[in-house]
Amino acid sequence: MEHEVAVPGGDSSPEEVICSSQLKPSNNTAIKCLKCDKVYIFPSDKDDCLAHLYLEHRLVIADVEDVALLEDYLQYWEKEFQTHEFEQYCTTMFLDQLPDGKYAKNEKYYLLCDILPQDYELRRRLKERRLSEALERHQFELTDRNFSKECLFCRTTIKGLRADYLDHLFDKHFLLVGKPEKLVYVDDLLDHLEQNLNRLMCLYCEKIFRDRPTLKEHMRKKGHKRINPNRREYDKYFLINYNRGPTAPTPRKQHHQKRRRETASVSTVADLETGSVDFDKHFARPDSDGEQDSDWSDWAADGEPSSIKCLYCHHLGDNFAVLKEHMQDVHRLDFEKATSSLNFYQRVKVVNYLRRQMCLLRCVTCDLQFDEEQLLVEHMTQESHHGIGEKESWDKPEFFFPYIENDGLLCVLDDSGGDGPEVDTVRIISEDSLAQINKDAERLSLETFKL
Repeated sequence: MEHEVAVPGGDSSPEEVICSSQLKPSNNTAIKCLKCDKVYIFPSDKDDCLAHLYLEHRLVIADVEDVALLEDYLQYWEKEFQTHEFEQYCTTMFLDQLPDGKYAKNEKYYLLCDILPQDYELRRRLKERRLSEALERHQFELTDRNFSKECLFCRTTIKGLRADYLDHLFDKHFLLVGKPEKLVYVDDLLDHLEQNLNRLMCLYCEKIFRDRPTLKEHMRKKGHKRINPNRREYDKYFLINYNRGPTAPTPRKQHHQKRRRETASVSTVADLETGSVDFDKHFARPDSDGEQDSDWSDWAADGEPSSIKCLYCHHLGDNFAVLKEHMQDVHRLDFEKATSSLNFYQRVKVVNYLRRQMCLLRCVTCDLQFDEEQLLVEHMTQESHHGIGEKESWDKPEFFFPYIENDGLLCVLDDSGGDGPEVDTVRIISEDSLAQINKDAERLSLETFKL
């Protein structure tokens, strides 16, 4: 993969844009494409906009789900790209694949990420502003006594503090929404819950029922009188999510993020003629002799991993042969036969796809969602759905990357049959070892685009 990054002097700094923007974007904000005249209405058209940037302009925004106030972020870069090309700000990558997955040699893509100090600073300031807005709103909601709303379940109207309303929902109807001191934008949250109930939708599993008594009985018996904490749409209502990422980083990821911040804070000197960055001076990795040996502590001994986890359950096999026997005997899946026509790269995709489906409690064959792992296991057994899924489900670039850390099965896949080249295989061209300065920049989060 070839990376090219340049840091031109922008017409406006991130601080100036943030200070001049609205305190809080409206629910229907018109956002113009970064490169053409197409306009999208946020937040409803968010996915369409991101897909358009990828399909039409080959642009991917790294970690886009973690960008605070995405509307302001896009408006800032739309202004910058009016007078500058993508190459001047973005990491350039060459892949042997078109956006629709077809083979094409050396197709150019662009990655906009926070390895660029200007982008890093923009994201940081947007995050700080979003946190400030949330804290201001949170303080208002805790002290405002002019709140009045009819109960979601009965006709009682609760007046006073929002905390009194939440206490009523729990004390009278056993609906657990959250503690007042941990919630923010409570009015929007209650309106969202009310809309779902009016649609006869369960608040937890989001299944639709034919009438209100049936919905009420379902939520009572299943213990679904609560919101689903795994739904990211609820993250904005919990104050803790405004000052941290969606998941706690691992020690290795923390080490990488620290180095990335140190790299981004370096005063970057660009060549005045070419506009390119002096990587050797500013972004070179430390010599391997200076690295701590702890970076190698998680490496296993030569040979196969000590244990390999089954694709469909928690069984651990001592080696690949034993694991294949287990899957044949217990799950009625002949892994060799099911993947005999696939090359190595396709088998990697299959394994990562199956891992993700099981973690999300989704059937690997019919994609049906379940609330409990036991229900999923019973379904797959009864329906004989222990397969590898359809090709269009797993044959996506996102499944090149491991879904679980240190997956032992991926280490032994090359032992199962020969691998022939295939034209639709994505090949990353690497001409510079310094391309590893930011491995996060190599991730194309295409799941967001729903391809």
